[in-house]
Formats: sequence, C-alpha cells, structure tokens
Amino acid sequence: MEPEILDPAGHIILSVSDLEKSKIFYGTVFRCLGFQIVRDSKRSAAWVSKQGLGIWIRPAAHQEPKYVFEAPGLHHVCFKAETPRVVDDVYDFLNIGIIHDYSLIIHPPKFYPQYAPDYYAVFFTDLDGIRLEVAYY
Repeated sequence: MEPEILDPAGHIILSVSDLEKSKIFYGTVFRCLGFQIVRDSKRSAAWVSKQGLGIWIRPAAHQEPKYVFEAPGLHHVCFKAETPRVVDDVYDFLNIGIIHDYSLIIHPPKFYPQYAPDYYAVFFTDLDGIRLEVAYY
C-alpha cells in the first residue's frame, strides 16, 4: 500500500517561532483562499491548495537568526486569489481580533498595473516577519 500523498504538487515548509499562534494565523488566511487543512498535530500543521501545493508550518529549532527581508533566501510567498474579493477578505481578516496581533500589513489592497493589467494584491507579514502576498491576476 502506497502512503497517502498530502501535497501532490509539492510543498513549502515554514519554520515558525510559535506553532499555536501560527496555526491560527495561517489557518485564517488559508481558509479565505480555499485551502484544505491536511495535518494538525503538536509538531506541525499543513494546508493544501486546490492545485495541490502544500504549505507546512513547524516549530523552528532555533530562534535566531530571524527572517530578514531581501537578505539571501526567501523574498516572499505569493498566494493566488480566485477573485479580488478574496484579497479584500484576507485584508479584513488581518485587521480583526487576534489575527491583527500576528501580522503586519505592508501594503493594503491596491492595483499594481506594472505587474499585470488586473493585478490586485495585499502584502503582509506573519508573526515571524516572513513576507506574504495574496494576489488576484
């Protein structure tokens, strides 16, 4: 019997400083994007997009060095929205309640015609400073 494949299009793993807070943060964002949760344990959590891309989070083994934007390594992760309304929904969720304490809005939703004619996106960070984007285009 072959093992179940949870993320048939591959995956990205993010190391986080606080797994429980990150589960709340990413769970909220991914719910807006229509991702399905495929793992929720004491050691990790994972969601998969409709296209099969998995995003996993797990506790960081070390707390230093912290993520530094535009240093060598990950620049940002963009998640594609199915409609501009989803971009706005993510922004709304980032501004309410406990999620607001776990994120920093870099740029509120707006159009970026320099990327594509209908490119509409919000840019923000997770609680560890990892830059994220939700975009419709």
